[in-house]
Amino acid sequence: MTTEPAGAVYLKPRWAAEPVLWEELQDELPATGPETRLEAAEFVALDVETTGNSPFLVLEIGAERFSLERSLSLFDTLVDCRAPINSYARRRHQISRHMLEGAPGFADARRAFLHFARGAALVEHSHDAFDTYLIGRGLRKPLEHPVLDTSTLARVVLDLPSGQTPGLARVVEELGVDASPAHAALSDAQATAGVFRELVRRARERFGWETVGELQAILVRPDVDRSALESTRRRGQPAPRRLPELRRGRRRTASNTPDHPQPTEPEPDPA
Repeated sequence: MTTEPAGAVYLKPRWAAEPVLWEELQDELPATGPETRLEAAEFVALDVETTGNSPFLVLEIGAERFSLERSLSLFDTLVDCRAPINSYARRRHQISRHMLEGAPGFADARRAFLHFARGAALVEHSHDAFDTYLIGRGLRKPLEHPVLDTSTLARVVLDLPSGQTPGLARVVEELGVDASPAHAALSDAQATAGVFRELVRRARERFGWETVGELQAILVRPDVDRSALESTRRRGQPAPRRLPELRRGRRRTASNTPDHPQPTEPEPDPA
């Protein structure tokens, strides 16, 4: 008989029928920074799926840890949150309420992901850093990882118009990468990793870039005001209007069906 460690965390990949125990590895990994040579760096391509409604709570985190030579490991979990799922978002990512049963809350899922991504540069296909924003939202300290964006990198390497933000599927097709982004977090993260490797290969041949810092220097991210997306009430703001409780026997409405439960705020994270 085995005894579970205190504070055990279970993850639930999209394909899993039951949650699986997450084991926190203790090995130390060298940190990737601006001076790290690209061939020596490790990267984590990240993608998240959300409720599709403000404040866009996370429903799924997918990631691939990789080097320029090969894939190293994968991370995949659904995330349970008590918030409505937008019907358009649900049609795109195919995540329904019953799939989230047994999945970890956001605080545990994020803790596991940040451990998986320790020491690596983060890679996302998001010119406005939306995925990394959602992961870092609410942390006491901002994420310390270098963050690289494949949509901006694609615009530079493929000579696309400056005002154009190419979608992931388009870049996959343009580069001939063997990947199938399908609005599932893990498959999109794997596609992002493949796109990044090919873009960096072409960029090194064309521009001679050798370090992570040289990539960061050309991938300028816009300043985005996301104060309206913050889910916690700021001091001095009025409390949200409370909805009357449903009385026993009253017919359920769309706001409290299994796919539309009453929302709760994300779990606080001490990190």
